[in-house]
Amino acid sequence: MKEFSWLIPFFPFLAGLFIIFITHKNRSLSAFTSIGGTAIAAIYSFILLFNQIANPKEVFESSFNWIQIGDFHLDIGILLDPLAIIMLALICTVSLLVQIYSHGYMQTDKNYARFFSFLALFTASMLALVISPNLFQVYIFWELVGLFSYLLIGFWHKKETAANASFKAFIINRVGDCGLLAGILLLAFITQSLWPEQGFLAFSALPKVLNELQQNNHFLLEGFLSLTVIGVLILMGPMAKSAQFPLHTWLPDAMEGPTPISALIHAATMVAAGVYLLARLFPFYSIVPHGLEIIALIGAFTAIFSALIALTQNDIKKALAYSTCSQLGYMVMCIGLGSWVGAIFHLVTHAFFKALLFLGAGSVIHSCHHEQDMNKLGGLASKMPITHATFLLATLAISGIPPLAGFWSKEQIIKAAWEAGPANLTFILAIITTLLTALYMFRIYFKTFGGQYKGDSHDLPHESQKSMTIPLIILAIPTCLIGLIGTPLNILGGNHFAKFLQPLNSENHLHSGGFEIFMEPSAILALLFSIIGVFLSVSIYKNHFPVNKSFKESMPWFYQLSVNKFYIDEIYMFAWNKCLSPLIGIIYLIFDKTLLQDFLPKFTKYKMQFGTWFMSRSAQSGQIQVYLNVFLFSLIVIIFFFIIPVFDTASQIN
Repeated sequence: MKEFSWLIPFFPFLAGLFIIFITHKNRSLSAFTSIGGTAIAAIYSFILLFNQIANPKEVFESSFNWIQIGDFHLDIGILLDPLAIIMLALICTVSLLVQIYSHGYMQTDKNYARFFSFLALFTASMLALVISPNLFQVYIFWELVGLFSYLLIGFWHKKETAANASFKAFIINRVGDCGLLAGILLLAFITQSLWPEQGFLAFSALPKVLNELQQNNHFLLEGFLSLTVIGVLILMGPMAKSAQFPLHTWLPDAMEGPTPISALIHAATMVAAGVYLLARLFPFYSIVPHGLEIIALIGAFTAIFSALIALTQNDIKKALAYSTCSQLGYMVMCIGLGSWVGAIFHLVTHAFFKALLFLGAGSVIHSCHHEQDMNKLGGLASKMPITHATFLLATLAISGIPPLAGFWSKEQIIKAAWEAGPANLTFILAIITTLLTALYMFRIYFKTFGGQYKGDSHDLPHESQKSMTIPLIILAIPTCLIGLIGTPLNILGGNHFAKFLQPLNSENHLHSGGFEIFMEPSAILALLFSIIGVFLSVSIYKNHFPVNKSFKESMPWFYQLSVNKFYIDEIYMFAWNKCLSPLIGIIYLIFDKTLLQDFLPKFTKYKMQFGTWFMSRSAQSGQIQVYLNVFLFSLIVIIFFFIIPVFDTASQIN
């Protein structure tokens, strides 16, 4: 059955094309086509998941030669191992629920069918990416994911901010993708003599090649420098896709797209691609000098940096976007600390509660007439009970409150940081981020659902329709329970998530045991800092204690830095306007305009004119002896280059 798993991305892809060319004039049929294609893919993915649980050591790989030039050949195919199957099930589940939700959210949009075609094609690209068996195929679908995310972010392209946001996302991701492509090509160049029989950059050949790299001392004399450069270049791709500092600025601006897109891109799909690729390449980064340390520091800094910005954002979607950046920083940091299984576990739990948060925010925005400023919301707990209850569950989960999903996955990340050393910078940043996460998430909750409604009293909000609330209820179930698959509690059979990934995981950084998890210092500190964050948020935003003034009043300098996102966009624009743009202008003036446009054409023109004049003067002289000399010289050249080699060949045959 696994040999037909290419049908999983094929069904959504076919649905997207079907909508574009056939059903685009029928709104209901277009939605049914997209949802149906994704539903079939989801069913197939869960069949593979249950089959993998029954046969945990089974790994299926199939590929065929696509292009071959001498010893060089490009292969395309399928890789189905525990990691790929988890990602398939996760992407299909979240995408299916988002599409059902979109049926209600986008109901009045005139480009309803086009929206569903983009959704289906985006889902297909992401599914094809995670089953790719080599880096070459990953890169192809990596670019397609970027293309369709650009179309979805800028879906309302007539809105200037949306058009600018999609362009910004496209450009920043191209910066990362250029680094990724350069790294892939360099890796292929230095390793092609070691693994041509395994295909071009195949993941299955990676451990073997890395072992040979370590054993070939003559190669490692220059190889370590090469590996470091390659590691940094490849890392640029995940940094852009997973919004890691300093390539993170596109993600908050991407909130200009429809809210279902925010949930899809920021939960389990596009931003997860970077974390997924780093997990795939973990064996490579484990031998890159300082590779894992660089990854850990980038992730830890992104986590706390984004959390500090989220503290002051008033747009509900942008606050959640910076929350996504922060949680992705946790995952990247965890990979850098050597526990890629813990990072993937948090990716899974985060996908559900972050999708729930974004869809809950969409429900609020839809009900409040597209109002996103939290200062103009409030008092929605009684008016939107289902949205309120599910949003509160997701807020508790992301804050790391037990027994919800976020507690179990986040505790494993804190555990990995603790094992690196309590005084280690990554642990300090991670534990502070835990407090900040609870603080800004309950700030969002209280400003949106607490207090009194601050909007127009003549048009009060109400609960959203069933096509929007049913996905919220469904997502609330894994938000509460999905973390139990990764708990070390013996009464639940131990850590099933780690056991599932065991064929790919040579080192076990996760817990084993029972309730002693709650007695470990890392778990105690993680829970303690989460509770402190919740208490501070309640004090500041619910009870309004006089002692605890808001950041704007108590720390105006910090508030200005945070609300302006530490002026990163302004720094980029200054660097572009004052440095890069003038430099490009100088390069254009010297090389393009002066050399290519002016000098070379004129030089070629004068050279041709001079050559024509010289040849006509020397060859067409009217003297018979000159013509005879040219004839004899040409005859000698013909005899020397053409006739003599023929006689030599004939004599050798005889």
